[in-house]
Formats: sequence, C-alpha cells, structure tokens
Amino acid sequence: MGAGHFRLRRRAFAVAGFFPSMRHLLPVLFPLLAAGTAAAQTIPNLIAPTLNNTLIDQSIHGTCTPLGNCGSLQPGTGTWFWAGGSAWDSTNTGVWISNGSSLARYGMNGCTLQCGPFLPPVLGWVTGMDMHDGNNRLWFIDSSGWIHEATNACPPVVVNSWNTGLPITGTTVTSAIAIDELRGLIFYTTCDFGFGNGWIRAAPLANPAAWFNVAPLFDCMPVPTLVTGLACDAANSALYWTNGRGTNRWTYNYNPTGPTIAYTPGTCCLQLAPMPDPYTDLSIRWGGATSAGGPCANGACAPCPNVHLLRNAPLLGTNLQLGLDLCQPATFALCGVDFGPCNTGVAFPPLCGPLMLPMTAAMLPMGPNIPAGPGPCAASTTWILPLPSNPSFVGTVMSSQCLSLCLPNGTSMSNCLTWVLQ
Repeated sequence: MGAGHFRLRRRAFAVAGFFPSMRHLLPVLFPLLAAGTAAAQTIPNLIAPTLNNTLIDQSIHGTCTPLGNCGSLQPGTGTWFWAGGSAWDSTNTGVWISNGSSLARYGMNGCTLQCGPFLPPVLGWVTGMDMHDGNNRLWFIDSSGWIHEATNACPPVVVNSWNTGLPITGTTVTSAIAIDELRGLIFYTTCDFGFGNGWIRAAPLANPAAWFNVAPLFDCMPVPTLVTGLACDAANSALYWTNGRGTNRWTYNYNPTGPTIAYTPGTCCLQLAPMPDPYTDLSIRWGGATSAGGPCANGACAPCPNVHLLRNAPLLGTNLQLGLDLCQPATFALCGVDFGPCNTGVAFPPLCGPLMLPMTAAMLPMGPNIPAGPGPCAASTTWILPLPSNPSFVGTVMSSQCLSLCLPNGTSMSNCLTWVLQ
C-alpha cells in the first residue's frame, strides 16, 4: 500500500468519525448565524392564475412589478369568480393550477405541463389551494366549505378532510386558503360576491374547522372588496391576498394564549397585466438557490457531473433537503453548510478544486453519506437540515457545497449554492 493510499484512507475514516451529528451542531450553528451581519430579505414572487384564459401570471408585490405570464391547458371558468386555485411546489419547481373543475401542475422553467390535467379531489369547485412544504402535502378548500389535505402526487390523494360549516349560500362562498407552518395556523376566506364583502378566518392547522377569529378584509380601492386568493409568508407574518384586480399585503400578530390574532393592513398594488382577466388565487414562488463554480475530480474519483441542488425551499421551520445527484456511488460524500454567499474559494491539496464556502466558525459539516445509484455517475444522496422555527433568521444568506472522498486516493467536488432562509 502506497503512502498516498494510506494518508487518504486514514483521512476518510477520520472524517467519518469526526463529524458530529446534526442535533448537536444545530444549536451552535444558528446562534452564530444570528451574530453575523444582517442580510437583505428576499422579495416574494407572487403567482396567480386568471379567470378567463387561465394564464399563470407572476409579479413582485413590493415594487408592483409584473414578471410576465404563460398559458395553461385548462379552459376558463367563465363567471364564477370564486373558482380556481394555485399552490407553489418547490420540490418539482412547478405550480399546481386549478380552474375549479380541473387540476394540473406546470413547470415554471418554461411553463411546461408536468402532470394532469385531471379531476381535483374535492366535493365542489376548487376555490383555493396551498402547499404545506414541511409535510409535502397539497391543501384545498372547495365551494362546499370543506378543507382537504392531499398527497403531493399525480394525481393527489386526499388523506384528511374537515367541514368548516361554511357551505355556499347564495353568492357567499369560501374563496381562498393559506398555511402558516411556523405557527401551525391555517387561514381561509369567505366572500359575498354579490355585494363585495370579504372575511378571513384563522384556525389551528391541527383542526382547520375550529376557527377562533373572523375579521373583515378591505382593500385600498374605492370599490367593493372581493377576495379571490390568499398566500402566507409565515417568516414575515404577512398575508398576501387578491381582489382579482390587484394584490394586498397585511401583517398579523398571533397570540397563542388566547388564542387571538390581529391584522394590520399594509400596501396594495394594482397589477395592470394581464388585466382585465382577474386573478382567482395567489401563491408564493419561494426563492431558490444560485449556483457558482463547477464539478471537479482527481485520483480515483470519476469525472462525474456532481450536481448539488436544493430539493425543496429553504423555509424556516421545515426540513431542508440538500441533494447531490449524478455522482459516483460508494464514496464518502460530505456536505458543508455555512452562512454567507459562495465565493471564489481556495484550492488546497488534496482537494481537486476550490472550497467556495466562506469558512466561518459556524460552518456545519454534514455526513458522511454513501451515494447509491445504478451507474458510475448516476448515484444520489440527500442530507436533511432542520431549519429553526424562528422568524428572526429570515433573510439570512447561506451557502452549501459537497465533497466526496474516493478510496484509495481521490476527491471530487460539486458546485456551490447560495440560498436565503425564508
């Protein structure tokens, strides 16, 4: 056995034994993050389906900036303003869209159909949708006043249902739904579309039918207030809702001892495009990761693509999945997480390329994992990073990069990702 073989083998097993478990390092990591420099918070990207042409429109509320739209394969709903829903699916980089009686998922990188269309698993018309990212579950509210929790599958399968006791009565109907995963809350709205009176209810997520608060909604336009869509930014305690013509942002304060909830009306934004085709729901397209650098390999490591990616959104209170795909199987794969963005990095032997993490005192090494797959460069593995249920970390900039050790004498590295806690 050569000296190089011995050094790398000793290093591999030293690494495997040295890295402590996640539950021991997380309490250390996030207090150090709090001591770092504050990062700018991300601006939510709102997605809204439209009534007549079922366009998928995108906009930024804070700057009233339209981001364009694309068409779906679903027909318009006609005159039923309450029909329709949307939910952002970060695991598939797509958005679930319903016109009320049809359901499909579309990839937003090119507006391509991912699955469907098929009948939605509800009792009446779909009137609102949201995604529970932590549980990877798709939620619906329908025109019969029922709330449904379903699998995020093609097609979704209902696993739980609750009757809110709010059936369609005349022109009054349940019209939207949104989930606060940090606080375990669910919000849903009713609206009298004949007179333009909108109301929002708050309930515990564990029992959505047991609403404990009802409050009226009003917008900043001199017209009757309709409410056709709702989305929740839990980390910022903010609700976005639409009257079909524009978007509104309200903040809220939840007191669990009551329980009570108080709303503070905020900004409103009239979206000019694709009007006059009104919005039927809202969802938030969470910010993903920005990639820097590329893969490398030396020694016994094959020159695989080594693609590092986030498998879901970095939302506070959820389990972030850090993935490595198209890598070499049966290696010791490690993933480093740090605060701050990726940089140009420093290369030092025996690594095949630069380590692009900021290398702060809070850097968290994860692993080692053993990638598995069907071919020489077709293996995958995933690290689970529990994100704290603490809104004070919103906007924190993070980075991650993967490293593999190949016996007897090689290393490989992935691209580096920069992402923001939301």
